[in-house]
Amino acid sequence: MKRHLHLDIAHSALYPEVAELLRRIPLDTLHHRDYPFRHPAAIYQLSLRQIAMDITRVLRDCAALRAGRGAANLSEQLAQSQRILIYSLREHLDDCQMILMCFIDPATVTAKGRAPDEFLKVAGLQERKLFWDSVHVYADTYLMPLVNGLKHSQGRFRTVRIDGSASDIRLGFYLEEVDTKGIAQPSVKLHKGNSAVSYARDIRRNLGAVFRAAEGLRTAIAAILQRLGRSPLAVPEGAETAAGGAWTEMCKAVTRFDAGIFPQELKLPFVRFTLTDTGNLKIREIDKDPQLSFPKHSVRCSTITSADGMTSSYRVPYG
Repeated sequence: MKRHLHLDIAHSALYPEVAELLRRIPLDTLHHRDYPFRHPAAIYQLSLRQIAMDITRVLRDCAALRAGRGAANLSEQLAQSQRILIYSLREHLDDCQMILMCFIDPATVTAKGRAPDEFLKVAGLQERKLFWDSVHVYADTYLMPLVNGLKHSQGRFRTVRIDGSASDIRLGFYLEEVDTKGIAQPSVKLHKGNSAVSYARDIRRNLGAVFRAAEGLRTAIAAILQRLGRSPLAVPEGAETAAGGAWTEMCKAVTRFDAGIFPQELKLPFVRFTLTDTGNLKIREIDKDPQLSFPKHSVRCSTITSADGMTSSYRVPYG
């Protein structure tokens, strides 16, 4: 059963708690140099920075598109920024599993050249399950279907805009795929052929997944250290500068981002990010958030696709 996300981040830079734990791992429990990998704390910091940069790019593209400067070009740019973010999120899950690999001597495992998740399975690291249990719903039902659609079905992200009023402009995307009749349309598997995903919900879901993965990684590392009979170092090593202000500012920007969801999302869980008066980041996943709404009057829905010279029929969301 999936547990709803409920976190209070007190770190001054709004880092997940695991970022501090990674700097406190006893060096003699690690094998990162035998692969060779970076130190686990460095792997994580660089991964956070990439996520921060990519979410920030999507937020900026949304703001530019709302400002109305070159709609066609900006729609394509936003779609490409979302594509970059989706791949970075997939890489982030691999990065987290690379960190778990650092507790395994590669000389004891015959699974050379395998992906991190396969390596951990072959190595029999039992704590991997603690991490994967925290992200498998997100990965299996959302992230991997998107990645596979992009990589293996030549899917393309298309930007959707819903205008409720001059001050209510809602942006989102859908994965365009071709069906058995040759019609390019929203993915049947992901969108049931006639819907899209709002950035208001998607950005928060993705950032929530990063924090959820952080909790799973923290739990897994704590269990490994306990199994090894070791404790975290009293004083952290290194510096926490790699993700730096980019992560902090991105988290703050998400708290300010609009909550303009799409109609079918009213009944779906929504992750709220709020900055408290003390500077903490409050993260709450809510079923059917009562603060969300969608216009009851007529709205204008538009999208821009890209002709390929052969496809003659296109179906758009909410058509």
